[in-house]
Amino acid sequence: MTGSYDYRLVGLSVLIAICAAYAALDLAGRTTAARGRIRLTWLAGGATAMGIGIWSMHYIGMLAFSLPVPVLYDWPTVLLSLIAAVFASAVALFVVSRKKMGWPRALAGSTIMGGGIATMHYTGMAAMRLPAMCSYKPSLLTLSVVFAIVISLIAIWLTFHFREEARASVGWKTGCAVVMGAAIPVMHYTGMAAAQFTASNIVPDTANAVSTSTLGITGVSAVTLLVLGFAVLTSAVDRRLSAQKLKLDASERRFRGLLEAAPDAMVVVNQDGKILLINAQSEQLFGYQRQELLGQGIEMLVPERFRGVHPGHRKHFFGEPRVRPMGAGLELYGLHKDGHEFPVEISLSPLDTPEGTLVTSAIRDITERKRAQESLRVLSGRLLQVQDEERRHIARELHDSAGQMLAGLSMNLSVLAQDNKSSAGAVELAKESLGLVRELSQEVRTISHLLHPPLLDEVGLASALRLYLDGFAERSKIKVDLEIPADFGRLSPEQETAIFRVVQEALTNIHRHSGSPVAAIRISRSDSVVRVEIEDKGKGIPPEKRFKMEVAGKTGVGIAGMRERLRQLGGTLEIDSPRNGTGTTIIARVPSPRNSFTASHL
Repeated sequence: MTGSYDYRLVGLSVLIAICAAYAALDLAGRTTAARGRIRLTWLAGGATAMGIGIWSMHYIGMLAFSLPVPVLYDWPTVLLSLIAAVFASAVALFVVSRKKMGWPRALAGSTIMGGGIATMHYTGMAAMRLPAMCSYKPSLLTLSVVFAIVISLIAIWLTFHFREEARASVGWKTGCAVVMGAAIPVMHYTGMAAAQFTASNIVPDTANAVSTSTLGITGVSAVTLLVLGFAVLTSAVDRRLSAQKLKLDASERRFRGLLEAAPDAMVVVNQDGKILLINAQSEQLFGYQRQELLGQGIEMLVPERFRGVHPGHRKHFFGEPRVRPMGAGLELYGLHKDGHEFPVEISLSPLDTPEGTLVTSAIRDITERKRAQESLRVLSGRLLQVQDEERRHIARELHDSAGQMLAGLSMNLSVLAQDNKSSAGAVELAKESLGLVRELSQEVRTISHLLHPPLLDEVGLASALRLYLDGFAERSKIKVDLEIPADFGRLSPEQETAIFRVVQEALTNIHRHSGSPVAAIRISRSDSVVRVEIEDKGKGIPPEKRFKMEVAGKTGVGIAGMRERLRQLGGTLEIDSPRNGTGTTIIARVPSPRNSFTASHL
């Protein structure tokens, strides 16, 4: 019994084989890239899609073959052939998705895959129900099985070497798919050539048999192409998502690497104040393990008295910031796991993301720095105290010792100048010397007053300032107005000395640098603070010097001395100079509760 072929269906079977080969190449890459359960899902889905494609090719190839008798197909047997195709595809995907593939593994895999394809083919042939007997030529049957194994080996080799995305462009995949798709039908049609049909009077069992039609062929082809297209499309979408995930993972790894490499403790929180990331330095600084902090509120690292602060405020994270130098980070407080508090310096870096604003905090323990600063503060205070005591001592020596000597010299010269027995030249010289002694005595008194005015200790700040300003106005020709309440009273000796020195240094700067003909001093006090304001109408502070003061924190020795004196008392110093160059205002504040005034000075 001789059969014939519908070459349109033969071409369709080859096309489906090529599509199945392309899907195999694409799905192999996704199966290789996947891990864990996702890899098993891709393996199962890919095997099903490939198996349907290979089975559909063989099924349409069999339908392309026509005999002069009606042919039916036993659908349970057909289903069994489909299972064989899926099994063969699963073996192929498993082999090519391994990290390494040597020749032994490739030969074993191709043998199993080829055997599965041959099983699928001949099981499909066994599903035929027709009034004829089917036999096979042993040589062609053997050759078809060999072709199945060889073709499987070629498919496995090509798929393994072109599974990586970087090596498998669309052009290479298409070329390999054409080679594989053209080779796969060779086994089928060799197996069909091995079949011989002989008419028989035996009635076949058609209990589960179904007939084929053009509609059935169209449906199988459409469903197969749809399944293969869906598999390829799913692979492409997953590939893109995986690429994006890889980029995100790489960015996250770089970010985590930067966090871990940072010398400071790094804490990343979201806009709700929940901790998202920390580094090893944070664990060491706060005493918590990483898993204890992730997902927790940042306020667990804050002392109890500072919690509940509005997130937008600059004191949000670790409490109330202290006064700090220009350009430094916020000086705040952290809370260790064991309950002890410690000072930290924190720099906040906000980052806007699609999920909201993230804040990266660089935190540094400044306990040692604080101890050093406190030691320096104590030393600076002691130096200022020694300086004031030395000034007071020198002023007293000039006033008491040198002043008395000059007074005695003046009396002697006065006697000599009134001596009628002396010559006219000697009398004139004595009078001239007497004038020089008087000028020297006045200069000594001035220097003594500038070093430490006696009135400051005797009658207080107001009288000492008025006497000093009279002398300053006479020497500098600058008119100075002083506003101070009549009932200002007395402060502690340290406070009065600090305010006097601030006024003294400010007026010296006005005389040397401002060019102002006038100056105004306003001193007032409330229940908690003494406020001193010194204002001039000079040329102001040049922009370049203002930049150094504001950005670089560089000030002269005089201003630095004023700041230090006030800082020793818990006070502050502000310098305001408008950019249009219309003068400078210095504002000093000294904490001084009313009950701290020295009663013995009133």
